[in-house]
Amino acid sequence: MTPTEPAPKGFPFVTVFAAVGVLFVFLGLMWLATQKQNPLEQPKPETADTKAAEPKPDAAAKLDEVKARNAAALDGVGAQMSLAEAHGKLMGTLKGPNDKLPFPKPEAPVKK
Repeated sequence: MTPTEPAPKGFPFVTVFAAVGVLFVFLGLMWLATQKQNPLEQPKPETADTKAAEPKPDAAAKLDEVKARNAAALDGVGAQMSLAEAHGKLMGTLKGPNDKLPFPKPEAPVKK
């Protein structure tokens, strides 16, 4: 052995023990996180008064309300033209003789 060569080092026991320790700490914290209840989710108090006071929403009424809101948004505030007028203008430009788009296909001319 020459004096310029460094002495061979042994097995890195400290590094191995540190890595295994970090692994077990990580696994322990993950187990703790899955077992603990979420503090942001507050359980709702279930009493007979709250269940009886809230009527069950009618699906048909809710659908009508959503349709009315959508129609008001499309036809209403700040719209430059109505929905039907905009649809007609768009379909008129798309249904030309040189139309190459697969959708919407040009409709057959209406015989009068």
